[in-house]
Amino acid sequence: MTVPIGRRGFVAGVGCVSIAAALSGAAWAEHQENLRSVKSLKAGKAQLDPIALQLSGPSGASKSLESQRGKPFLLHVWATWCGPCKQELPKLDAFMASLGTDCPIIPVAVASATPEKVAAFLDAAGLKHVPAWTMDKAAYKAWLKTSDVAIPVTYLIDGAGRLRASAEGGINWSAPDAVQQLHDILSEL
Repeated sequence: MTVPIGRRGFVAGVGCVSIAAALSGAAWAEHQENLRSVKSLKAGKAQLDPIALQLSGPSGASKSLESQRGKPFLLHVWATWCGPCKQELPKLDAFMASLGTDCPIIPVAVASATPEKVAAFLDAAGLKHVPAWTMDKAAYKAWLKTSDVAIPVTYLIDGAGRLRASAEGGINWSAPDAVQQLHDILSEL
């Protein structure tokens, strides 16, 4: 059974949809404006103990961030349940693809179930260049010496494994000069 809709109901419905679209567009534009630039990760004084977190990947793969010693890198922490992360990941994926095999970015999911579930999430989203690394949230908090963590967050880690800068929230990976910004901050270490 269909219910006829009057002219007034139709106009009200179209108006509501238009308002929702405008608000959604405004929220997206505001989110885009709040993205940090890669260069916001400008190196400061070394902080915390050298990073030695253990990462877990699908099929029992593991990697220690201690193995990165000798070369600076970015540690990008995200979660499968995080709305801003879901918006940022496609841009990070494209950025990592543009850098190729020498990509100095290690994205890691936290509080996101098993590495296999993270891999399934990435596959479903069509993200081919973001690896399915996960880490223990308690160990992550212990390294930061805090009980409260922000997600997404990106850390600049120097060649000695020390935290040199952090940026809470999304990064504008799609900025035209993002690759140059990354090379600039890494060359300062």
